[in-house]
Amino acid sequence: MAFCTNCGQELEEGTKFCAECGKATNKNNQTNEQRKTVYDGEVHKCPNCGDVLDAFESVCETCGYEIRNSKTSNAVREFSLKLEAIETSRPIQSASFKKVLANQHQISETDQRKINLIRSFAIPNNKEDILEFLVLASSNINERRDSIWEPLNESEKAVSDAWKAKFEQAYEKAKLLFWGSIEFQNIESFYQSKNKQIKDKRFKSVFSYIAFFVGIFLFFGIVMLIMR
Repeated sequence: MAFCTNCGQELEEGTKFCAECGKATNKNNQTNEQRKTVYDGEVHKCPNCGDVLDAFESVCETCGYEIRNSKTSNAVREFSLKLEAIETSRPIQSASFKKVLANQHQISETDQRKINLIRSFAIPNNKEDILEFLVLASSNINERRDSIWEPLNESEKAVSDAWKAKFEQAYEKAKLLFWGSIEFQNIESFYQSKNKQIKDKRFKSVFSYIAFFVGIFLFFGIVMLIMR
């Protein structure tokens, strides 16, 4: 069976012109003008059972095998190395009081680079790497963000907020991919524990504010009573 090379219309045996578009046919090449089906792209199969995997599938539905590859497994490690490289490039700050005061209210170039890297990091798809990233993000969330005694400067707040946002994103992705699994229970437990630490720290910070102002009020009250 032959087809017109111009419009794809099927050609009858021995015809010299296409009945659809009128293009001349080459009898010598008609046998080579066969329509072919071309499959574009790759078919991904489970390395354990061979079942075809859907896009973004991280666990084989047939056998439960967790899909991993070396690129994904090294994603968190490579990310950490990039952060370290940015940190080592941080310039030495001037010790002048004016410079230190100015730095309290602006985000440094180094920290802005770290923030951009954190926010652009693609959360992995497998349980172990997500848990590893949650641990990394958790250790970088500054729990004294609202402390009256140890206030953070603008750069520290911005970096901590970036880590907190990514921590939440990693948890939501884990919930979407692994909800109901035993491994997700470990992720859920870790997530809840960290959030409790943040809330407890915030509560203590608010309590310290109240205690501080109550103490000042009582002090001046006692002084006024003594002076009467």
